[in-house]
Amino acid sequence: MASPWSRVFEGSVLNQSVSRSIFYEGIDLLRSGAVFLVLWSHAGPVLPASLQAALAAPWFRPGFWGVTIFFAISGFLVVGQLIDIATGQRAESLRIFVLRRWIRTVPTYWSVLLLLLLSGAIGWQGWGNLFINAFFFQGSISGEPILLPVSWSLVIEEWSYLFCALAAMALIFCRDFFHLSNKSLMKWIGVMLFLQVIIASLERLFFIENDVVVRELKQGLLLQLDALAYGGVLAWLMRMWPQRFESIRLQSSVIKVGVLTAISLLSVSADSLFRKVLDPVPVGLAGWFSFGFYPLAGVLSAALILSFWDFKYKSLPFILSKMIRVLSRASYSIYLLHVPIAHIISGIEMPGILRFLIYIFGSVFIGDICWRIIEVPFMRLRRQLV
Repeated sequence: MASPWSRVFEGSVLNQSVSRSIFYEGIDLLRSGAVFLVLWSHAGPVLPASLQAALAAPWFRPGFWGVTIFFAISGFLVVGQLIDIATGQRAESLRIFVLRRWIRTVPTYWSVLLLLLLSGAIGWQGWGNLFINAFFFQGSISGEPILLPVSWSLVIEEWSYLFCALAAMALIFCRDFFHLSNKSLMKWIGVMLFLQVIIASLERLFFIENDVVVRELKQGLLLQLDALAYGGVLAWLMRMWPQRFESIRLQSSVIKVGVLTAISLLSVSADSLFRKVLDPVPVGLAGWFSFGFYPLAGVLSAALILSFWDFKYKSLPFILSKMIRVLSRASYSIYLLHVPIAHIISGIEMPGILRFLIYIFGSVFIGDICWRIIEVPFMRLRRQLV
């Protein structure tokens, strides 16, 4: 009899044909909205001083919510796929899953990093720093400088993928060794997601009480271990209690209004997180940030997925629908490239509004080219893995 460990990566316990990922148009809309929020938040260098205040309104924190929504989407999709693998509903081994995730994100990141280094858009800091950045050890993990400004979020994403895959491997082993039913397995998955949130919250509390700075709280891997967990909880709820999930989904229009209102109110409650990033986090707010603000931000971002569940492109004018599709499909390349583009455009003498428009449309245009030239070939390779 084959050992459970031998079947973890080979997927021999699965009899179904390889399942295709479901396309959610609502997630497509949220992905495009998230990348636009990030574009908006980094527009400071290209905007005239009179308009820069719009980037820092206390009820509107575009960069924070853009990245948090990205994390929620990743958690929903990735954790959902791993749950399906662990419960035998998806005919894909963990080995193939990890390879697919790696091919989807890492080669494009490497290509953009190399392009920016060769063009001089980012400064050379030695082979050691390049190696550390290439393999996602930069920032809080090693203390080494981050070459690509937005790559701190990739550190969180890539390590979270690995942690989630290892958790799924352990669950598959326990399923086979202890002959657990899918119902029991789902209960354990729920417990693991809950513990992930609690552990991350306790870590935040500890570090804030020991004078952690704002940037570390927002961007450190150890303090963002639960970044993907809230989207994962939504994926778990959808599979654990599908009827309850459906009944809540039917109230999506009401949920949407409530979630957007709550996001604005929550943003106002965390003003100190959006000041100088090298300032210590106020110790008096340690409990709120640890067990209130961050968990609520994750829950609200996951709730956005639910609230836009019924969105269909056919409900929009064709031109708007097309723009959203372009933003969504090229969102990863746009995300990687938009900060260097803003830096280059900021040095061009022209009216501020024109410079802002060139930055927005230029980032989308160049990101779309990057998607076609770099991402698409790797996506084709990814689809060939079985």
